[in-house]
Amino acid sequence: MNLKEAVPIIDLFAGPGGLGEGFSSLIKRKKRVFDIGLSIEKDQFAHKTLLLRSFTRQFEIGKIPAAYYRALEAPTIEDREMSLLELFQKYEAEYKVASNEAWLATLGAKEFPSKLVDSRITNALNGNKNWLLIGGPPCQAYSLVGRSRNGGMFKDDPRVYLYKEYLRIIAKHQPAVFVMENVKGLLSAQIDGESVFTNIRKDLQNPSRVFPRHKSEKYKIYSFVNEPLAHDRNGFPLYDDKRKFTIRAENYGVPQKRHRVILLGIRNDLPFNNKISILEKLSETTVESAISDLPKVRSGINRRLVSEEKLANGKTKRFYDYIGDSDEKWKSIMTDFSKEIFSLNGFSEKGVKFKSLKFENSIGGEYIKCSISKNKSDLKDWYYDKNLSGINNHQSRSHLYQDIKRYFFAAVYSKAYKKFPRMVDYKKYSDDLLPDHKNALSGKFTDRFRVQLANSPATTVTSHISKDGHYFIHYDQNQCRSFTVREAARIQTFPDNYLFRGPRTAQFHQVGNAVPPYLAFQLAKIVHKIFKGF
Repeated sequence: MNLKEAVPIIDLFAGPGGLGEGFSSLIKRKKRVFDIGLSIEKDQFAHKTLLLRSFTRQFEIGKIPAAYYRALEAPTIEDREMSLLELFQKYEAEYKVASNEAWLATLGAKEFPSKLVDSRITNALNGNKNWLLIGGPPCQAYSLVGRSRNGGMFKDDPRVYLYKEYLRIIAKHQPAVFVMENVKGLLSAQIDGESVFTNIRKDLQNPSRVFPRHKSEKYKIYSFVNEPLAHDRNGFPLYDDKRKFTIRAENYGVPQKRHRVILLGIRNDLPFNNKISILEKLSETTVESAISDLPKVRSGINRRLVSEEKLANGKTKRFYDYIGDSDEKWKSIMTDFSKEIFSLNGFSEKGVKFKSLKFENSIGGEYIKCSISKNKSDLKDWYYDKNLSGINNHQSRSHLYQDIKRYFFAAVYSKAYKKFPRMVDYKKYSDDLLPDHKNALSGKFTDRFRVQLANSPATTVTSHISKDGHYFIHYDQNQCRSFTVREAARIQTFPDNYLFRGPRTAQFHQVGNAVPPYLAFQLAKIVHKIFKGF
């Protein structure tokens, strides 16, 4: 295939644009190899993030206007949205293209019938037959957690069948190549005793199996990380284990143990020699190397539990004291915590001490003016933008007084023993540290508070991070808090100039649901070679 022009992309279930960011970041001869023609997302805040990123891609590489960076410097979300509105008005033509590309729509909904979706896709492709489809249907219903919540029976959950909309688009529009992403739990999911993954793979290989009226070409389904054992007589790849389709992100430079199923489909009528490259393993990137250069911010102080009262209906009524939030209050609280915890456990003998930090930025903010040099990780060039004068989306949460104490203990324990404490460890050291949940020691919540260890990749960032930060406690006990949105974004390998819009809870949700762009960038290199071979 002659790749003088960029390969068009249609991105379904796009979220904030993680997959699209990786593919659109592949540059050859100062031009993008892939060009996103249409990205579809139903969440209003993820769509706003997607729209803004599309807007920045309308300018020549490396020539995003200075007005964009000035807009990022707004101190609050409200001020920033006003600045972005002025930016869009100033660059009306670029905004119009971005608005046409990033579509706020719910696939499968009555308001967005197939005929309308097909029309938008056809217009975006503009007659190009060799294009790329990326994305993945919502994955919560496939996840192990999702299945446990409804007793393992989820065949009536509409999210399970949303992949069929993805499949219908393949059958109707027949992309040259598609990349479909989903959670690892898909491999073990079953409906009526049949493997969901096996059936999805059969459908993707032969879309007309489900949509016979479209008479689609068949597709060869490959893994990005394992070569097939062989090919059958028709040239279709054979694998002996469905786990061969799982990508472990930590093996490819992502500072996170994120395991996902990603399928590569290649249209059977194309002149393809049945040989693909697989991802090359990269050195491990640790949490510390990914986020340690970001400005230090402390936890916000929320309230303190002072007493409880058991009610006649069996519920518990809790009484709180609002103790105020200031740097001085923080210093006083942390001094008390350090004296108590170090005296109880003797961690100071292991070289772990409390150091009172001067927080120039206190709890951070939507924008912090600071100097960010290229950090120590192999991703330094990926994160860095010399035009940034500070960092966005870097405000800490406010935590319950008792939780701040637990965070402090957990971070100190983790630094001393190179692992995060379990519930039995909280009980062992002090009853006061044990959460006031009746099932705290049941074994079901043994890792309720999880410190992200400095010298290893993080655990999987999920959308649950939007609810609380207990699973993402900062390894630095002197900051004593959960991760900020920007830290979570770094773990997910979003560049620093990637702005997440909406309220902070929505920002966390977007980051947790995304595909790591740096992993997608590596997938793009493989897909690019495939297109060159046509």
